[in-house]
Amino acid sequence: MFKSLPGWAGLIVMLFAAAFFLNAAAAHAAPVQVFPTRADPLPPPSVRFQEGVAAYDKGDFAKAFQIWLPLAQQADLAAMRNVALMLRKGEGTPRDPKRALWFYEEAGSKGFALAQVNAAFMHLEGDGVPKNLEAAAFWFHSAARAGSPIAQYNLAVMYERGTGVEKDLPKALGWYALAARSGSQPAIDRLAILVPSLDGPKAPQRAEAPVVNVLPAPQPSPSAEQPAPAAPVAPAIVAAPAPQASTPETPAPAVAEPAASAAPPAPQPETNVPGQTVVPDQVPVAAEPLPPVFQNPEDNPSDRY
Repeated sequence: MFKSLPGWAGLIVMLFAAAFFLNAAAAHAAPVQVFPTRADPLPPPSVRFQEGVAAYDKGDFAKAFQIWLPLAQQADLAAMRNVALMLRKGEGTPRDPKRALWFYEEAGSKGFALAQVNAAFMHLEGDGVPKNLEAAAFWFHSAARAGSPIAQYNLAVMYERGTGVEKDLPKALGWYALAARSGSQPAIDRLAILVPSLDGPKAPQRAEAPVVNVLPAPQPSPSAEQPAPAAPVAPAIVAAPAPQASTPETPAPAVAEPAASAAPPAPQPETNVPGQTVVPDQVPVAAEPLPPVFQNPEDNPSDRY
C-alpha cells in the first residue's frame, strides 16, 4: 500500500496509523471516567452573585433564585450549586430533585468539589432520586482526589462498610489518614478505634520451664555403732491409800467444749514456675468497633471553594 508513496510520505502515514491504534487501545482500557480537579478556588464572586447571597440570607429565596439561575446558565459553578440547592429544598422555586442533581453533577464534572460532595449525598440518601451507592462512591472519590476532607472521610466509611464499593480496610485506613491529616476530627477518632483493633505480630514460642536439681537427703552410714538397748526397770510397789469417810460427791460443773471452728482451706499446689508470668485461661477479646457514620456538610451559598 505504501510502496507507491515517497519514503517520507509513507513514514508519516504509518506514524498516524500507529497513533490512532494506540489511542483506541488506551480509550478501551480506561476503567472509569475521571473528572478534572480544580487545584485553585473559583474566581472572585461577581457583584450580581453577592446580591443573590444577600437576598438568600434575608430569606428572599425567590429573588436569590432569579439572580443565580442566569449565572448558572453562564457556567458560574458556584451559582450552579446554589441553584441545585434551592431546587433540592424547594426554596424560591418548586422542589425538583432531578434538576438539582443535574446542576450538582454538571458543576462537579467541571471539577467543583463541593458540588461533587452534594451529588454524592443525593445518590447516597436517595434524596428525591433513586438511591445509587456506586454513583455516591464515584462522586466522593472525585471530591476526595480534589482534597476535600469530608469527601475523604465519607469515602473511607464506604470502604470500611463495603457500601457501594468492595469492602477494603487498607483503603479505608488510607483515606481516613488523608482526612485526618487535613484536620478531620471524625477521621482521627475513627483511626483511634480501628488501628488498635488490627492484628498484631504472632506470639513467639514461650521459653521452657527451668530444671531444678533437688539433692537427696543424707542417709546414715551402715557402719556406725548402734546404741545398746536400755535394761528393763522393775515396777515399783505403790501402797494403797487409807480409806476416807464417805461424803456426798458434788458433781463437777460441766465445762462447755469450744465450738469447732472451720478449718482453713487447704493450700493449692503451686503450678506456676517462678519467674514466669501467669497467663489466664481466657484472654479478653476486644469489642467490635461501632460502625462509622457518614458526615454531611452544611450548605452555605457563599462557598466558592
